[in-house]
Amino acid sequence: MRQIPTDMAGSDTEDGGSTRVLVVAGPSADLLDRALVGWEHFLSTFEGGAGE
Repeated sequence: MRQIPTDMAGSDTEDGGSTRVLVVAGPSADLLDRALVGWEHFLSTFEGGAGE
């Protein structure tokens, strides 16, 4: 899991920066489904069988 700093108005810090972060737990199911479809399309562009 990674945190992405965000710059939001109304910050309370002394230097004017933001203390809020957006937490990204991982890719969505829709993104994973689209990646799988793209990967399968990519693999289908090769000639020959999977075992070759």
